[in-house]
Amino acid sequence: MRKKHTGGSLMTLFIMRKLQLPAKVLSISFFGIALLTNAFGTTERFGFAGPEIFPIDNQISQLRAADINGDGKLDLILVNNSRAKINLLINRTGETNTSDRLDKSIKPQLNELPPDARFRIESIASEKRIAALLATDLNSDGLADLVYYGEPKELVVQYNQGTNTWSSPRRWQIGDETSLTPNALATGDLNGDKKTDLVLLSENYIHVLYQNADNTLGEPVRIPYVGTVKSIQVLDIDGDGRDDLLLVNWDDPNPFRFRLQTGDGQLGPEYHFPVPSIRSYWADDLDGDQKTEIMSIAQNSGRAQVSNFMLKDAEPLSGSFLEGQFQVFPLNKTGKTRRGMVWTDLNADGLPDLLVAEPDSGQMTLHLQKADGTLVNTNTFSTFSGVTDLAASDWNNDGKTEIFVMSPDERQIGITQLDDRGRIPFPTILRMEGKPLAMTVGIIDPALPPMLAFINEVETNRFLVTRTAEGNTKSLKLSDKFKSTPASLTIHDVDQDGLADLVVLIPYERIKILRQIAGGEFEEHDVIPPGGNADQPWLSAADVDADGKPELLLAQRNFLRAVVLTSNSQPAEVSETSTNASKVTWSFSVKEQINGASSNSRIIAATPLPKEGSDVPSLFLLDAERKVLTLSERDESGVWQVVRNLALPVSDFRNLQGLNIGSDEVNSIGFLGINSVAWMNLDGKVWNLTELDYYETPIKGARLNDVISGDLNNNGRKDLVFLETARNYVDLVMFEPPHRLVPANRWPVFEERTFRSRRTDLAEPREALIADVTGDGKNDLIVLVHDRVLVYVQE
Repeated sequence: MRKKHTGGSLMTLFIMRKLQLPAKVLSISFFGIALLTNAFGTTERFGFAGPEIFPIDNQISQLRAADINGDGKLDLILVNNSRAKINLLINRTGETNTSDRLDKSIKPQLNELPPDARFRIESIASEKRIAALLATDLNSDGLADLVYYGEPKELVVQYNQGTNTWSSPRRWQIGDETSLTPNALATGDLNGDKKTDLVLLSENYIHVLYQNADNTLGEPVRIPYVGTVKSIQVLDIDGDGRDDLLLVNWDDPNPFRFRLQTGDGQLGPEYHFPVPSIRSYWADDLDGDQKTEIMSIAQNSGRAQVSNFMLKDAEPLSGSFLEGQFQVFPLNKTGKTRRGMVWTDLNADGLPDLLVAEPDSGQMTLHLQKADGTLVNTNTFSTFSGVTDLAASDWNNDGKTEIFVMSPDERQIGITQLDDRGRIPFPTILRMEGKPLAMTVGIIDPALPPMLAFINEVETNRFLVTRTAEGNTKSLKLSDKFKSTPASLTIHDVDQDGLADLVVLIPYERIKILRQIAGGEFEEHDVIPPGGNADQPWLSAADVDADGKPELLLAQRNFLRAVVLTSNSQPAEVSETSTNASKVTWSFSVKEQINGASSNSRIIAATPLPKEGSDVPSLFLLDAERKVLTLSERDESGVWQVVRNLALPVSDFRNLQGLNIGSDEVNSIGFLGINSVAWMNLDGKVWNLTELDYYETPIKGARLNDVISGDLNNNGRKDLVFLETARNYVDLVMFEPPHRLVPANRWPVFEERTFRSRRTDLAEPREALIADVTGDGKNDLIVLVHDRVLVYVQE
């Protein structure tokens, strides 16, 4: 079951007091339960005999079904944490010699019921408290193996060797804090090789043990995700025949997300879906179309609904812009506050690729963009450790993009590029004095190729250094008062005089302008930003007045100001005397103000995109406080207005930029953060989670706590069984064409009054599954309640 557990630990989930069930409690066991499939007059009928009872122990859980001994009959598997073992209920249906193997010398306790004859109960020692268990073939030999995770925290696989024997446990130490929940373990084919892989969820990564060509499991491969995930499943979401990855966090406003497997066996970006708060869910292909349906139970109302993922045309946004797909691409997590990251075309195919530094491990990861806009994780390459800045440009005009790598930790700047074999060699070190603090690459002199500019620290002094590909270097000593670490260095013509300047952003301090003057020299000015100094300064640029000259965009919490650096001969909002010998007073002149959505907005990034039919671009603003992307455009009267606010499922980003994703033109908004990037297409199609039907139980005072699926009437469609825990019912619902939820029947599993004096905190019934344990071709209903397994055999 995929459910939201309320306990805070494994102990809370599974501990329960010893209960003895008198025969009268399960009086329902001794008569059949007839059942009409629906209320619309169909002739299909099925029913169940009263349950066969298999008392085991308290704290049993993780009910699974598999053919353990290869005899063609489904057996049952259970975790028994009270005795640190796994119970195997071996199916003896049809055997003539089914004498009980109970120890006749042990006198049954008062009211204790012996197990029925269908299953022989055996066990395997686990010596741990198991949180998650699965039974599936993990070495392609046709036999169901056991995999489990628990305390002590290690992943364990025991291979089925046939004839009721098991291999010695194979153990993996994951090395990452892992959730002790039944929803943390899954299996499926995540790379398209038709072999079953093993998937384990931890607090920072998803660990995948791919099955190798020799049918052994490889070492865990870490797959990052965004935010918090509490449940994973591997199943085909879109019906393309490939297994995808479903991630769920029921405490999030967007609880469902998935990653589709690409044609080359990799996982695409995350797609997030908003749903009202849920208490549990179940994902399965209910109607046989090879696509996944989602059955969920609302947290507050208890209303159940069935939904599916549908690809639809994007809705209009503004002008030629459409509200396209928002896609999140998780990165390997880092604890650093800065990491190098750049979108640039490295393989000359016209599409920007993503290069990301791994500052903790001294590596870079390259994700090449394919023609369809998907990113391919090509490889990870060695580089400096602690890389805070990456930049890219064709530095020497040879037609190939050079990559610049800066590491303050190693006090180095290096240069490298993607070679013809698809590798990025270790960077060649550019000799320099001191420690680099910030860098950028771009056109500083229009008559020259791109130049490298960086700020470095030599002993107690700071310098601006510019360097060409030929090695020509210029250096400017900066003010002795400049002591703080700069956040960024950016090339921009701040005073719009046709010469590129350099802008240095420093937290809590004035903006340092390195203004270019004649001869390619620079002069230093410290200028107060409009609205005062910022703790996390950032900038962008856009031509907001269609004069052909981009203005500098600076933020002051809930608005942006487009500014130009002006001398003292022009009106200014604020002024500051230059530290340069010229003693000219410079200040920012405000040309436009662009407000966010509301007074409580907090704008942390912005980027322009060309607007069809206008010389003034549209501006996209990232509002961290309201977690929205705001589209602002200038109206006919010249006033900037908010056009739309687009809610974002993830907003932990620091920068925006225009991107061309699967196109030769800019068609997307790119989001850059420390541990993830994302992009929102402004065209194309969008995935939606669409409600198909809903169900409200007729049981008075009911609480639908969980749901499972299975084909009960052999019509090729899976039906639903809800576990109702306020009055302890099972509630059966049919899924009829095209997608209707039709009530069938329901009954109490036990009488609550019998247990009132011994009630535990656990919801009952707590687990169930649908499987054919009789071998007659009809699925039966198996329910886990208190200390026993109940098998309702279909008649």
